[in-house]
Amino acid sequence: MDTWLLTPDALQEPWRLWSCHLAHHGWRHALDNTLALSIPLLLARGKDRGRLLLWLFLLAPALSLAMLFVLDGGTFGGISGLACATWTLVGIQLLVREDSLPIGLAMLGLLGLKIAVESMTGSGLLVHEGRWQSISDAHLFGTLLGLAAGVMDETFRRFERKVRCCTERRLRKLALGHR
Repeated sequence: MDTWLLTPDALQEPWRLWSCHLAHHGWRHALDNTLALSIPLLLARGKDRGRLLLWLFLLAPALSLAMLFVLDGGTFGGISGLACATWTLVGIQLLVREDSLPIGLAMLGLLGLKIAVESMTGSGLLVHEGRWQSISDAHLFGTLLGLAAGVMDETFRRFERKVRCCTERRLRKLALGHR
């Protein structure tokens, strides 16, 4: 058995909550996931990429824990669920910025269409002959986690702006008062 994959025993081996997203079932699986991740990573603003990577580090074990409920004794490996989280998170980041609204809407719309098709068909869009198939539950859970992270990220940004604004005002008052 691959020591990187997520199994029902993952809580006894906590590193699997992260490592399962790095495990792939061949070069085609890895290529599909790399392409899916590269689009939102390229569209994210440079200053947002560090924050995005932090979110992915936090979302990886959350997605793994969600997947434990649907494994049914099987294994899970691949980063496609985190790719869906990334599409959602970057889509929201772009959506709230006036200059990127159409791109954010397009990202979220395409991802919504993908999730809808997978929900109707009961399987992932990418079905490869052999050992693996995309798990649509991972995509749905990843999208929901990305949505939660996007809302929290925007809330943190607004709070950060308020704190910065208030701090700058207080510093100006102090500077003017001491003259």
